[in-house]
Amino acid sequence: MNRQPIILALAAILLISCRSHQYRISSINGTVVEMSSRFDANPNKKMEALVRNYKTELDREMNEVIGTSSQLLDYGRPESLLTNFTSDVMKIYGDEHLSGGADVAIMNVNGHRANMPKGKITVGDLYEIYSFDNAITFLELKGTDLKKIFDSYAWIGGAGISSNVRLAIKDRKVQSVTVDGKPIDEDKVYTVSTLDYLADGNNDMDALRNALKTTNTGITLRDVMIDYVKEQTRQGNEITSRLDGRITVIE
Repeated sequence: MNRQPIILALAAILLISCRSHQYRISSINGTVVEMSSRFDANPNKKMEALVRNYKTELDREMNEVIGTSSQLLDYGRPESLLTNFTSDVMKIYGDEHLSGGADVAIMNVNGHRANMPKGKITVGDLYEIYSFDNAITFLELKGTDLKKIFDSYAWIGGAGISSNVRLAIKDRKVQSVTVDGKPIDEDKVYTVSTLDYLADGNNDMDALRNALKTTNTGITLRDVMIDYVKEQTRQGNEITSRLDGRITVIE
């Protein structure tokens, strides 16, 4: 007796049987609940309960007090309390996560969307200040390109920069600039702690696109700032900043 046809037939039956148990979505049905004045007058009870549940949880998280600021920190040019504070924290983050540390940190002024209030600092405050999901990005940049960045700073009237920089601007041009008290070495490769938004060349930061190496950490600036404020609170410190002359405009 030839058993091969029987075996083949059994195999076919098994395959058909297995396939018959594979489930696929055949259709999806749903309704649209319009969130308008009509909804206010005749709310959908289930949707109203769902929104209320999420809002309660969100309010609890956003209203959590995580620190205290000793002063109002505003943002602006050529330097400001908030841009100085943010840039310094970005450099600290680079120092902690790069083997050789960060040579400089660069931050755009309008990466801030609100001032930091004096007194209690909530998670919601930092979501308002750092409302974008910009990620910390590390760059390796030649000194020639770093000089171009400071030329851009001079042209736009200043922006966020770490405290180890001294930049003097006159007639929208660089009068002098030092990093850690030394002139920029055109042949040196500098490590820069910045944002992915700036690394893409936005805000007149075209030279950042010439980076020899780019590392996007995937960690948002907002999360870095929240963690920093929490850590300062744990150590018993208030948040503070000062104008130290890192950027000056000579009339």
